[in-house]
Amino acid sequence: MTSPREPKVPRLLLFGVGALLGLLCIPFVAGVHAGQGESLAGVISSEGQAADHPSEPSSDDTVRTIAASYPPPMAAEKLGSDDFGVWLQALELEPPSEPVRTYNGYEVPGDFHVIKLPLVSGDLQQCADTAIRLRAEWLLEQGQPVLFHATSGDPMPWSRYRDGEKAYAPGNRLVWKQASPQSWDQYLSAVFTWAGTMSLSYDTVPADDPRAGYVMVLPGAPGHAVIILDVARSAERTYLLVGQGYMPAQSFHIVRGPHQGWWVWDEDGASVGPWDFPASSLRRWEEP
Repeated sequence: MTSPREPKVPRLLLFGVGALLGLLCIPFVAGVHAGQGESLAGVISSEGQAADHPSEPSSDDTVRTIAASYPPPMAAEKLGSDDFGVWLQALELEPPSEPVRTYNGYEVPGDFHVIKLPLVSGDLQQCADTAIRLRAEWLLEQGQPVLFHATSGDPMPWSRYRDGEKAYAPGNRLVWKQASPQSWDQYLSAVFTWAGTMSLSYDTVPADDPRAGYVMVLPGAPGHAVIILDVARSAERTYLLVGQGYMPAQSFHIVRGPHQGWWVWDEDGASVGPWDFPASSLRRWEEP
């Protein structure tokens, strides 16, 4: 039987490893490689300093949206987005000077731009959790049912938490007990505890062509997941604007690529820093 949550390194060890990767490895990776995440992905290579990366977000502290701050690369045009994609592109950015921070305040260096999205308490809102958070917030705003799955496949609907139930895992499956009505953040914390990159297979389906709002998922323990914020296309290339969380849990941020902040998608998929996402990693959310 499968565990309700994908196996992960214990939290204290995970924080130590994640902090080491975030605070020590990133500067090293920056010199040798191009990349919720929940940050290794997001460091750009020496190739990323070429003329195709001339556009930088304004250095002033004006609050701007993702769509306004990251126009398509030269000669490319944005593809149409569904309502979820449009909602993502309307998210506000922190000033460019704002660093990515872990849940306990440490700064994470890299070529990132922080997006305004609050963390839940503790080291929970990592890579897949960040994508889930975005989808959950959008569904809630739309008045749609909010439901995600644990790694075991057990469904975790918001309605049960809201109405006074709570999931536990005495074994390999979730069971429900009566509790006081749970808050939205308590629900999200529970989902982030039991879900992860492997559980996204229950909440998404394979996709062939990238669109805003789709996710690229490398399931594992730990794996990684990023969310596509926007898609643009020229005569020769398809470009992706990519956002992520990471581990330890940290600010949701744009991972700035070498093409005016964008990354290239081709028939093999996309490389986002040190993470190679094959075309088969692309998934779209199940319709509510």
